[in-house]
Amino acid sequence: MKRSAIVILIFAGLKFLLIAATTLQTDYGIFRDEFYYLACAKHLAWGYVDQPPFSIGVLRLWTLIAGDSLLSLRILSGFFGACIIVLAGTITRQLGGGIKAQTLACIAVLAAPIQMGIASFYSMNVLEYFFVLAAVSLLLKIVLEKRPVFWITFGIVLGLGIMNKHTFGVMEAFMLVSLLFTPARKEFLKKEFWIGAGIAFLLVLPNIIWQAVNHFPSLEFYARAQEMKNVTSSPVKIFLDQILLNGIFMAILWLAGLVWFLIGKERAQYRWMSITFLLMLAMMIQAQSNRADRIASFVPVLAAGGAVLWERLSSKNKLGWTYPVLVVSILVFGLIAAPMALPLLKPQQESYYMKTIGMEPDHEKGISGLLPQNLADRIGWKEFTGSVADVYRHLPEAERGKTVVVGRNYGEAGALEYYSRSIGLPRVISTHNSYWMWGPGEPAEVYLVIGDSRERLMQLFNEVLEGGRTPSGWQMDYECKRPIWICRHPKKIIAEVWPEFKTYI
Repeated sequence: MKRSAIVILIFAGLKFLLIAATTLQTDYGIFRDEFYYLACAKHLAWGYVDQPPFSIGVLRLWTLIAGDSLLSLRILSGFFGACIIVLAGTITRQLGGGIKAQTLACIAVLAAPIQMGIASFYSMNVLEYFFVLAAVSLLLKIVLEKRPVFWITFGIVLGLGIMNKHTFGVMEAFMLVSLLFTPARKEFLKKEFWIGAGIAFLLVLPNIIWQAVNHFPSLEFYARAQEMKNVTSSPVKIFLDQILLNGIFMAILWLAGLVWFLIGKERAQYRWMSITFLLMLAMMIQAQSNRADRIASFVPVLAAGGAVLWERLSSKNKLGWTYPVLVVSILVFGLIAAPMALPLLKPQQESYYMKTIGMEPDHEKGISGLLPQNLADRIGWKEFTGSVADVYRHLPEAERGKTVVVGRNYGEAGALEYYSRSIGLPRVISTHNSYWMWGPGEPAEVYLVIGDSRERLMQLFNEVLEGGRTPSGWQMDYECKRPIWICRHPKKIIAEVWPEFKTYI
């Protein structure tokens, strides 16, 4: 095995171990979205309201093999996180980088706060990173090695990537458009390109059909998410967030790579990489969207170019000192940011740490909490389920077999389903995203509803009593001290009014 390959695998192994080690901090558990994904994996389909089916299919296969424990989920996300390191090093080598450049690129990706956070739990996002870098690596083979046969593999990656996350298709479209500004535009005339495009279309077709049959729920979801969930930001903040969330010192690399790819006739074959990022950035600015992960997955590509440039500059006698300084700076910033991206500290320690360094918790629009949302959403779910189970157990025995639990959002519903195996709860339903599509099921006589107002529930039931409250702690504020309503004697058949309660966001 080549020495450079060993170096890349060492850093990939470190990334895997880092993610697996987060399970040692027992104050944190499964992430909110993971409960939902596990629920989706029990309802296999060609699509879901808020995502295509690929990541769910992978999860279903993995859980059949390794179960759905916290450690199992971290092994899965850690594996894809490690693959991202491998691909970043591979792209650096394809760009002509030696072992120093590959080491620098791997360290930069390993220490990037947003990449640590995304790989710290299983979702479509960690797979998207993998697909983005895989697509870039394949395009480099096509462009640099003149091997058009890889368009077929690219088509497979493109199709599976879109089946993993729809917005991946936008980035890949920009990537292909960017090729028009380089000598590689002649590739579009080759039959292999069109074969690859055809394969991609066939792979995506089942989701297109599913969307059409179900009246395109994902379009409705994306529109509402943009309106009610995503934070509106200025162009300056959108750009600065890429610098901060990827690492201040990593910015030296990816900004250098961005410029390096753009200038110089000898690098015309690389120009598409910078143009792709700039087009994505322009789209974000036009939409005033602050979802940094939308384009952060392309930053390792630019960082790879910057690492190659830095290797060449540091080879000169007077600049040799800059390489170790940059490596140490990237690592130190990564160590400082790691507790905010990963569940490494106890909640009270995390809160104190953030106050000490002057950072405010990062949340989505309209919500608040004492911890960053990516950490707070891993806390208290078993206790939350236990509070609902207490109310359920105090129901008359004759009612328990005729009861349904209603979670307000998919995180609650997913957690209730997950822990009900050990705690014991009846059927769980929700009106949120794909849970709404799965319907209310058979009518019940008693509904345990988490949250909502008594006044609103009295429009649906003749009797609404508060049975208890959800616990409070370090979880998000909107999950604390929520009423658990005991609702009896429905005024209407729930299935008939179910369409009125659709919540896509």
